[in-house]
Amino acid sequence: MHTSPFLVGQMLAFTDTLHKEYCLHERKGQVPPQLIGSALMPTALENPTASLARLSERIAPYQAWANTATGDGVGLAKWALQQLGQVTGELSKQTLPEHCNDMDKAQMLLGYLARPEKDASNS
Repeated sequence: MHTSPFLVGQMLAFTDTLHKEYCLHERKGQVPPQLIGSALMPTALENPTASLARLSERIAPYQAWANTATGDGVGLAKWALQQLGQVTGELSKQTLPEHCNDMDKAQMLLGYLARPEKDASNS
């Protein structure tokens, strides 16, 4: 079980992957200098609840695209969407802190930088 700040960090990282994949496929490779997750990190480090509220305002088009995208090259977007689903399921069982202390900030960074462990059945 991961802490809620760790899971928020993971959500932001997977959102970056989803946003980047959208840009590569739908915006002809024009990726902005800052993706949604990294743009929300300063807010998340202060108030995780506020960062998820901002994320809720921005993620819908990328999620909708990933849900309906087909063809070659959309596997990473589908994977990121799946990871977001798993993280949100785990996060929904926890309470989000309204403010972060240094330990929360460290956990959030670890979550943002972490990569999921490979499932033994997918190896």
